[in-house]
Amino acid sequence: MAWTLCLCIGLCSGFVAGLFGVGGGTVTVPALMLGARLLGIGTEDAAQVAMATSLAIVIPTSISSARAHAARGSIDWRMFRQVAPGVATGALAGTVAACTLGGRWPLAVFIGFALLAARRLAARPPTACPADRICARPRIATLCRHGLVIGLLSSLAGVGGGLLAVPLLAHYLPLTRAIGTAALLGLPLATAGLAGYLLAGHPAQCAAGCVGYIFVPAALAVSAAAVATAPLGACLAHRLPVAALKRGFAVLLVLVSADLCAELVR
Repeated sequence: MAWTLCLCIGLCSGFVAGLFGVGGGTVTVPALMLGARLLGIGTEDAAQVAMATSLAIVIPTSISSARAHAARGSIDWRMFRQVAPGVATGALAGTVAACTLGGRWPLAVFIGFALLAARRLAARPPTACPADRICARPRIATLCRHGLVIGLLSSLAGVGGGLLAVPLLAHYLPLTRAIGTAALLGLPLATAGLAGYLLAGHPAQCAAGCVGYIFVPAALAVSAAAVATAPLGACLAHRLPVAALKRGFAVLLVLVSADLCAELVR
């Protein structure tokens, strides 16, 4: 039952990521939280387990995506080196906060992310630096501060950080390079966040499949299924009325957020 549910979650998250260009965590995290009882995870630990598992899934997807962007020259390595330390530090701090504060605050942060994702899906793409010129570079201290915030909030929500990183980087880079660089930033973010969850111990109410706060069956099944359906979603993105579909998915995210808000109140 657990493997079947996790495979279904992976199929949906990969398809959504490929079709809409949003991280699979927007599907994986709420699905794991809402299906926690079926997976043998106690409700008190559901938020942390879902977010830790989602970060584990970010690592292979980030590597795969970054390799594709690097092959097309769409990664700004200088910007990556300047932002990555702050992102990793913020991600590690976020996991410590998630394990210390309990499931309520991480759940609230994810609800905020889901609503932000819904807004971005329904809105126009972010204004980016034109591809035909080099935009002004910010100070390294500014990038470090932004990186800390991106890493902290993304690890608390269990997502790869692209939702926050792309609009930030698009102020200084052409949009394609901003997306490629943000994809690579998911690797230090997820690695540091995952290290924090592994060192945090074992949740009190979790099935035997947990290593630290990572639910291994979900991490493996969702990763495998997402890799299979992400190309299909990307292919259909050029054939379907994506603008209308994005608005529909935005509505779905709002409904899921409302359900999670009810869980938060309970």
